[in-house]
Amino acid sequence: MSSISKHISLRVPANVIYRGLKDTRLEQLFPEFFIGVTRRLTSNNDNDNNNKANSKLQFTTTTHDSQIQIKEIFKLKVVQSNTTEIIYTTSTNITNDPVVESIVNTHIANILYALLMLETGYVNGLMERQR
Repeated sequence: MSSISKHISLRVPANVIYRGLKDTRLEQLFPEFFIGVTRRLTSNNDNDNNNKANSKLQFTTTTHDSQIQIKEIFKLKVVQSNTTEIIYTTSTNITNDPVVESIVNTHIANILYALLMLETGYVNGLMERQR
């Protein structure tokens, strides 16, 4: 499978997206869903703790036997004060396997859905605060 790249713009500040991507509470609260899967941050180019704008995060997800390896890169770019463009690129070490391609495509859809839900929660929180 070649790499797949998706672009999405969210009405959320980059630092909120950055913290959401790095959050590991799901793995800690529900380890039964992550049996045999390891997701780790392999690099980020942002050593500055107070500004996550225009940063890049790279994760490597592997199965317990390292048979399947998924590399994900998230590039965050501030477009406006509360709008962030995300370029999400995914690649895997397995080629021409329809089962693995299906798993990776489902994974991509879940990541994009989670980002859209982050935006929904953020915008709804802003509207509640304005009331």
